[in-house]
Amino acid sequence: MGPLEPRYRPAGAPEDTTKRRTSKSKSFKDVENFEVLVLEKNCGCKFKSLKIMIIAIISATVLTLITPTLYEHQLQSASRYVDVGWMWDKTSSDPRYASSVDVQWSDVSRALRNLKSGNQDLKVGLLNFNSTEYGSWTQLLPDSHVSIIRLEHAKESITWQTLYPEWIDEEEETEIPTCPSLPEPNVRRGVRFDVIAVKLPCTRVAGWSRDVARLHLQLSAAKLAVASSKRNHKVHVLFVSDCFPIPNLFPCKNLVRHEGNAWLYSPDSKALREKLRLPVGSCELAVPLKAKSRLFSVDRRREAYATILHSASEYVCGAITAAQSIRQAGSTRDLVILVDESISDHHRRGLEAAGWKVRIIERIRNPKATRDAYNEWNYSKFRLWQLTDYDKIIFIDADLLILRNVDFLFAMPEITATGNNATLFNSGVMVIEPSNCTFQLLMDHINEITSYNGGDQGYLNEIFTWWHRIPKHMNFLKHFWEGDTEEMKAKKTQLFGADPPILYVLHYLGLKPWLCFKDYDCNWNNPGMREFASDVAHAKWWKVHDNMPRKLQSYCLLRTRQKAGLEWDRRQAEKANSEDGHWRRNITDTRLKTCFEKFCYWESMLLHWGENNNRTKSSPATVTTASLASS
Repeated sequence: MGPLEPRYRPAGAPEDTTKRRTSKSKSFKDVENFEVLVLEKNCGCKFKSLKIMIIAIISATVLTLITPTLYEHQLQSASRYVDVGWMWDKTSSDPRYASSVDVQWSDVSRALRNLKSGNQDLKVGLLNFNSTEYGSWTQLLPDSHVSIIRLEHAKESITWQTLYPEWIDEEEETEIPTCPSLPEPNVRRGVRFDVIAVKLPCTRVAGWSRDVARLHLQLSAAKLAVASSKRNHKVHVLFVSDCFPIPNLFPCKNLVRHEGNAWLYSPDSKALREKLRLPVGSCELAVPLKAKSRLFSVDRRREAYATILHSASEYVCGAITAAQSIRQAGSTRDLVILVDESISDHHRRGLEAAGWKVRIIERIRNPKATRDAYNEWNYSKFRLWQLTDYDKIIFIDADLLILRNVDFLFAMPEITATGNNATLFNSGVMVIEPSNCTFQLLMDHINEITSYNGGDQGYLNEIFTWWHRIPKHMNFLKHFWEGDTEEMKAKKTQLFGADPPILYVLHYLGLKPWLCFKDYDCNWNNPGMREFASDVAHAKWWKVHDNMPRKLQSYCLLRTRQKAGLEWDRRQAEKANSEDGHWRRNITDTRLKTCFEKFCYWESMLLHWGENNNRTKSSPATVTTASLASS
């Protein structure tokens, strides 16, 4: 756990930025009702002599010779949807929207190949291209109608932190969270494009994907695509950028062609429409906590809960209990667990008995991790995107309990998760959409992208910067922050123990319940771990455990070394005279006397470590796993 970053409330929503208008062109007037170009008429102008008329004709002729393409398109009123001159009539430029990408027109041409059908001309809308590039577009597609789409820039007060605040009032105790509005693309009602082309900025430095202008342009392109796709009208979106577009807004499964820095998509208009109904950022809840009804998904056969175990057989018990909690909460969705060769056949059988469908995977090494480090193999989580026999996956860590049914999250898109710190999401519970090409995208950048925490969560936050916030009740961390007041600590404790449950998911940070004695939370014994200690939450986990069949409970037994370690920590707490007093409790956990290894004398380990005072008041192990399984 890293240091806690300061919490803050998001700034209030700025006023509607769509009210801002640019100055008028000297040559043209924007007709608001039709949004087409017409020549400026001056009622006060009357020619008093033939000389003045000749001068006017000559001037118009010179202007036509200088910009023949522009003039020709201005007169084609039937194909003019927007103000062509608007983009370069602006008095000042916004550097956030500036793109230094070198447009390779040959790549653009190849990407658009075969889009034109029959004698029908393409209707192309341009976002963020300049006047010179507009001319190049008309030369590239001489038989098509090319228009520049008007888009006001977002206010400078709208930053990524504004769109993705660390904290919002999820329970609406003092305020209702709101997101600032981004200006809408301005086109005439009923206009449909065949292609929306967008020039995206990309600085190729740290945080390049957390860019307000870049997000604004892509959301605008999505809105135009949805508006143009009505009545089964097929629309494509072309991005010109050195960086890949938002992968969960324009998924790679909809990528038609990729030529150089030209990316052509054929978006799924229905899926895109659903995503556009979500808040622009995590400044609002995508799933309100107090909603009277929940969304539901359609094809339940292609939805599953999933988790992963790699190099951690100690988590088998947690995964078994998590599966039981899902079933106890009422879900009947498939349960899929990814395991590597380090998980034994014995443990795999236990996972299957608990309801998991076991899939064997090859681990993926984190190239930036040191050998034998905790995060060496955690990029194996990327294998979740290879579960393509499912459309939606709710990923859950193996160290949590599902207390209330969260099947409604299957109706949410990738990535749906709770907030973590700063602008980031917590990957302990998240909705993903499996796709082999998304998996390949994750693999393609593992040497390039650095995770902020060295793990998969930090890496995924760099890929999926556009995510959707759900309440912390759906991934509530068993953790007491240093800054928590006594009132807040009491509230958390009440949430941990509420019956019927108030929380949907309880996430067990710190030392895991199954690696402690049942009698109390062993996080109390270690000063550095007491922020994760809660006897109430500890008892909640053991209640689920005790309702499992005895055969499944046998996979939660303690190894000899674990017993010795727990007793060591208890004695250290006794020496320090820890004020919580948990070290005084008599250990009654029957697992202390249960032996399933050849060597079961944990007391001798303590002697070897330098501790010879047996304070557990228990005799050497005498109970066997066979007797436990048969009881």
